[in-house]
Amino acid sequence: MKQRIRYIENKGRYIKPCPGTPRHVCCGYQIIDFAHGCTLGCTYCALNVYSYSGTLTVFNNREKLFSELDRFLKETKGIVRFGTGEFTDSLLFEEEYPLYPDLIPRISGTTNAVLEIKTKTVCIQPLMCIQERDNIIVSWSLNSEYIAENEERYAPGIEERIDAAARVQDAGYKLAFHFDPIIPHHNWESEYRRSVDLLFKKIHPENVVYMSLGTLRFSPAMAGFLDHTSEEVRRGEFISGADKKMRYFRPIRTNVYRVLKDAIEKYMDEKHLYLCMESPTVWEDVFGIKHMTLHRLKKRLDDACIQKFSRLSSDKIRRENISHFHLEKND
Repeated sequence: MKQRIRYIENKGRYIKPCPGTPRHVCCGYQIIDFAHGCTLGCTYCALNVYSYSGTLTVFNNREKLFSELDRFLKETKGIVRFGTGEFTDSLLFEEEYPLYPDLIPRISGTTNAVLEIKTKTVCIQPLMCIQERDNIIVSWSLNSEYIAENEERYAPGIEERIDAAARVQDAGYKLAFHFDPIIPHHNWESEYRRSVDLLFKKIHPENVVYMSLGTLRFSPAMAGFLDHTSEEVRRGEFISGADKKMRYFRPIRTNVYRVLKDAIEKYMDEKHLYLCMESPTVWEDVFGIKHMTLHRLKKRLDDACIQKFSRLSSDKIRRENISHFHLEKND
């Protein structure tokens, strides 16, 4: 789906903390805000209600980004996890205006930073030309085939994404996967289990840094998106959560997470699995972990990174594995 791209300066910050959501547990990663907008047509996406003047936007004052990044890394204690897929798909613009040939070496050469490149596309060829692999995670958002076909209309199918992940794996990158948003529908249990089984037919668990689970949630301003979804999605029973976002009832979410957790645990240890933007009570329901906080979840994911990336494995990093940026006030 072609759309005009506007190239402008980023007059604000390139690096900013994930905004999280009140009374739900954030993972504490840092957003690299390099572009806005997407063409993959996911009906549930919050980008549908953001104002991008009808065009895609890419920020082109990259020297500001790299200067900001260098300063951030110098001032940060412990591990910092960066992600580029918050306001766009991480690989959507890579062929038109490459970012990663310059960004990856800056992260790969550090002892305290990890970069996650999150996508639904199969546009992986630009990554194959970059020699550095340390501290880099390439991740895919996955779903059931039904949701992929009906709600992620211009994105590649699930098997295509997994095939792309397998090629990236063979090239030496580490991986992550995100089942988010999980949307219950007819035969959802068997469909999601099938997606998990398809994944691990081609992906080696030792190459997966972590996986996340999250159910559909949306702000009241997005409620109109339901009119454009399949009937299966419109049947969902939603309530206003503690963060004022619409979510499935807690028992529904708990059941969904337990089903996916059970399917994934056939292949990999639960310590590499986490819930995205969920309440501490649901964490306890699903994992038996009481009083989960941002601090504890960040440590869980930092430890998963330490296990997979040798550059991060020093004792100093283990002692200082909480970034001082915006963490304590969110705990």
